[in-house]
Amino acid sequence: MGGNIAFGFLGIGFPDNITVFIVSMLPFLGLRSGVVLSFFMGFGIIRTLVICTIGSLVPAPFILILFDRMLLRLGRGHISRHVRRIARTRRRNGERLFVALFVFAALPLPFTSVWVSSVLAAMLGLDFKTSMLAIGAGTFASTILMMIFAFIFPGLFWI
Repeated sequence: MGGNIAFGFLGIGFPDNITVFIVSMLPFLGLRSGVVLSFFMGFGIIRTLVICTIGSLVPAPFILILFDRMLLRLGRGHISRHVRRIARTRRRNGERLFVALFVFAALPLPFTSVWVSSVLAAMLGLDFKTSMLAIGAGTFASTILMMIFAFIFPGLFWI
């Protein structure tokens, strides 16, 4: 699926850098497909690290801000009881939540991407700067892990 989307962008005339950047931003493909695609296109390590990490992080601030506002609106309605419980959890476990968010963003597994990490941070009520720091560091670690996996097991990953 990722290969079809990437080759579609390339067929339209997008440059290789932009194609990898866009693939890294997409929710179901994300960083994992971006790293494999960049190696397939012959990118170097630093170029892959920079383009895939930045491309993957682009949606995070928008998700954090918009989802947080949506939760505030929902907090006034039927879900206010759950929003208050989440806020109590955040106050009790602030430091552990940062580490958990970092680990969640760093795992290169399906549904542990920047998108889901950003929604989780907004639901837990973490502040913007702390969330972006944890998600950014986790995404950087995830990029490095995916690059190592793609080097060690090149035939295992397909796009």
